[in-house]
Amino acid sequence: MPTPDGTGPYATSTGQELISIERARQLQQKAITVQRDDAIHRVGALAHHAACYEEHGADPQPPPEWPGDDLEWRPQRNNVAALVRAGALYQAEIDRLQHRLQRIVLRIDHARSDEPS
Repeated sequence: MPTPDGTGPYATSTGQELISIERARQLQQKAITVQRDDAIHRVGALAHHAACYEEHGADPQPPPEWPGDDLEWRPQRNNVAALVRAGALYQAEIDRLQHRLQRIVLRIDHARSDEPS
């Protein structure tokens, strides 16, 4: 299933709905997890990819600033699809940061519970 682009069955969907559909597609069809994203992406990498899609997502070639690391450039059908892809990648970056924060809080809590009273 391609990125929803605001046409066909998605013609009446809001931007928020389209981004949620795309993020769900990434998680389910591509078997992407927040843990995987946290393990393989440096801080800000997903947001950098998102910014490239936001500005150049319908272009056939990746922009010069495309990191070219583990994510392949996939031109989108139109500007709506490009923004939807960008929004889902921004959401993935937020989820990754939240996951990292939860891990840090758990480590702090664990260290506190090991301290003598």
